[in-house]
Amino acid sequence: MKKTLLAIFKFLFFLGIGILLVWLVVKDKTDAEIANIKDALRQADYFWIFLSVIISGLSHYFRALRWKILLAPMGHHPKTATTFFSVMVGYLANLAVPRLGEVTRCGLLTRYEKVPFVQGFGTVIAERALDVVCVILLFFITLGIEFTKISGIAADLVFTPLSGKLHKLMQNQLFVIVACVVVLAGIAGFFYFRRQIRELMSGKVRGFVNGLWEGLMSVKKVDQPLMFIVHTVLIWLMYILQVYVCFFAFEELKSLSFVVAMVITVFGSLAVVVVPGGTGVYQIIVIQILTTVYFMGQTSSFAFAWSVWASQIVLILFAGLLSLILLPLLNKGSELKNPESSKT
Repeated sequence: MKKTLLAIFKFLFFLGIGILLVWLVVKDKTDAEIANIKDALRQADYFWIFLSVIISGLSHYFRALRWKILLAPMGHHPKTATTFFSVMVGYLANLAVPRLGEVTRCGLLTRYEKVPFVQGFGTVIAERALDVVCVILLFFITLGIEFTKISGIAADLVFTPLSGKLHKLMQNQLFVIVACVVVLAGIAGFFYFRRQIRELMSGKVRGFVNGLWEGLMSVKKVDQPLMFIVHTVLIWLMYILQVYVCFFAFEELKSLSFVVAMVITVFGSLAVVVVPGGTGVYQIIVIQILTTVYFMGQTSSFAFAWSVWASQIVLILFAGLLSLILLPLLNKGSELKNPESSKT
């Protein structure tokens, strides 16, 4: 009951943040501006937005194939359809509660394909770590191509706010005192309870950590390293392409280059870290980039940001719900009947 209430609270909390940010985006719009945005959306060429949805679906498919490659060294060869459906249900779960999707898709693979949960979860952590590396690499690539513009965006959206908050906190004597007390208490507690901690790390906890570590190490043991790299490149290429093709849906944005799509992909990926689905945050970031960095009009930028975001959310909702229906049908009679399955 407590876990259910906590999950509901988290969902409502993050949803509230998203709604607040959406309100901040639209609150200062005049009736004339809103009318112009509606006109821009009506006049958009939705062929390109539909194509963007297809490309996005391909990125999820390549992610499922890459996940299969990670699982193979541990002796697990799940069906591609089950892996893909699990990935889509995971994305659906992430819309409700951040990071819930990682647990959900591993649980589904445990239930239907007999993949031990901790091993599957380890591969997902490895995936997420690799995604972070890819974002960093993509950032530096775009930084090298458009240094002045990218450094300006990074300063405005990331470094300046973070440094300002850290500086303000460090000037707060109470915060410094509390931080020092917490660190010292943590060190003292570790040494005082080190025997208990050592005992705790044995048994089930050690088994969990070992399974997790095996999943992480699966990156080094992949049987198809070339295909693993190819799928990783394709995933991120699809992410960029799904943004790029949407430029052609709006007359004013057709001249924007592939590099601009790279910039939006890099900084837009930060949005999903803040709120589920990036609601509100994604729109703010994209509009800011298009209007202040590339000098596009507010109307087209606003319509573009909402079109890209909404099309991806619709895809996740549709494909995620459809996957929930298809998974048990595809794997009828294959659910585990052991304690580990019931836990997930």
